[in-house]
Amino acid sequence: MRFFHLSLLFSLFFIVSCHTKEEKDTRPLSPKSGGKLVIAEITKPLSLFPQKLTRIEEALICNQVYEPLIRLNAKTLDLVPALAEKWEVSKDGKHITFYLRKGVKFQDDPCFSGGKGREITTADVKFTFEKLCYERPDNFHFYTICNDRIVGAKEFNQLMNDPSQKENSKPEIKGLKIIDDYTFSIDLQYPNYHSFLQLLATPIAAILPKEGYEKYGDKLDFGAGPYRIDKTSSNDHQLVLLKNPHYYAVDKDGFALPYMDTIIVRYFENTEDAVNAFLNHQVDVVNDVPNNMAKRVVEQHINSFQKVPPEYIIDVSTQMFVQYILINTHLQPFDNVKVRKAINYAIDRNKIIEKAFNGQAYPGIYGITPPAFKDYDITKIKGYDFDLSQAKKLLAEAGYPDGKGFPPVTVFTNKGFSKTQLAINELQRQLKENLNINVVFENLPLDIKFRLEQKNRGHFFRQGWVADFPSPENFLNLFYGRYVSLDTNKVYFPNTQRYINPVFDDYFEKGRDAVNKDTAYRYFMKAEQILMDDAPLIVLWYEAAYRLYNNKVRDLYMNPMRYYDLRIAYVDKN
Repeated sequence: MRFFHLSLLFSLFFIVSCHTKEEKDTRPLSPKSGGKLVIAEITKPLSLFPQKLTRIEEALICNQVYEPLIRLNAKTLDLVPALAEKWEVSKDGKHITFYLRKGVKFQDDPCFSGGKGREITTADVKFTFEKLCYERPDNFHFYTICNDRIVGAKEFNQLMNDPSQKENSKPEIKGLKIIDDYTFSIDLQYPNYHSFLQLLATPIAAILPKEGYEKYGDKLDFGAGPYRIDKTSSNDHQLVLLKNPHYYAVDKDGFALPYMDTIIVRYFENTEDAVNAFLNHQVDVVNDVPNNMAKRVVEQHINSFQKVPPEYIIDVSTQMFVQYILINTHLQPFDNVKVRKAINYAIDRNKIIEKAFNGQAYPGIYGITPPAFKDYDITKIKGYDFDLSQAKKLLAEAGYPDGKGFPPVTVFTNKGFSKTQLAINELQRQLKENLNINVVFENLPLDIKFRLEQKNRGHFFRQGWVADFPSPENFLNLFYGRYVSLDTNKVYFPNTQRYINPVFDDYFEKGRDAVNKDTAYRYFMKAEQILMDDAPLIVLWYEAAYRLYNNKVRDLYMNPMRYYDLRIAYVDKN
């Protein structure tokens, strides 16, 4: 998902809704139970409706509030049961049967009779998939999960968008079969069931209550997850989550999950403020700390890290995370591939990393996929290393010798992280010095920036992407354009810049629909090379992420996707 850092208005959380008086958890409680966790974040979500999710910060909250059919093990990233207690895959890999848990309920809300959450059945699964398989303004993920995956999804969408369709003759999704209240099956067009199951483990596919959607629409902000939003305590500076006392899950000893009573997500203007709050014991966890800042914190508070046991801990891991710049290929002069290649060759990514990371990141000289996937060797992808002579040659061939006549370029970015600002400053310096191209950058609120992308109004957009599921497919999907048009009235996600290349699409589809991983990776490699040859982006860097946290926080596993399972994390009261 997209990864940005900025300040936004937060009023969207406070839709008209209320919860019943706080209930006590009557389930057996573990000695680990109780306490609160405070997480620092820089970016505030634009939406908490699962089918509109576009950001990793939104997923953090939605993973706690909603419940999908499947979850990920935060330590291993393996698939684990959630609402579906088990599933069976046919030998040909194209038919999956799911078995729902019995007795699982949605969170209490006034939309239900008596304000009490009701039991989840396959009728809710059917409703959710009908919404996912219907391309509409509050669903960005028809092409992510449904189209070309679920049998009949494309036909269902066409009929739902047909104005001649009568309301009382709603079509059915051919590949979705309801067997009974707790059993259903899905037929896939291709035997790529593993990536489909991984997609179902994202909050995008969380099961929704029909009553809630009918009452709140895309302002819906509750499901069947381990936590619910406390609107009385949430404000412009923080989002407060309280334990759902009716959550179904228990640990291996039969004790109620989640352990912690309260999760507070506090929002800061920048990482420096978040780290200072951590050092003043106001927050417990700070994500994505720049390495130079992490080094300074360790040096200045070395005693807190060297205590036995330590008071503070800093984690570092290679992430399924890439930073890049989207190039708008629909605007001159960037509709010329020689211009795009010239700019790529003119950038010394090592100098950017030296400036922004003190060398503690990986230069983006290969493809869009970060070096985090076993058996997917990104060094085989020929990207762009610094080659000034080649850059000048291509720019001259494109009609701009020594940058003469080249228009000023605007990079739309965002505030919040010093490392990003340093990187853009260095990019600006290099393009002026190396190609005589003038670059200005503008910090925009996320909603405005997103709108400009959709309307094709801008040259460069600084982006970041953290994997939704652990596969190169998730990164290449950013540029899949088989069903994309140039109609700027329609929202296309994640291909927001409407990049269209049929050859890339062909290889991507072959990889996406492959029977096994080896075949998939072979086609993904071909697709990625086509992408880099066409240069609709500037890959800047792949990075390792630093996370700072208090040692009292236990079992908050770090993984390359920044996927948190806050159900099993707890605060050591000793």
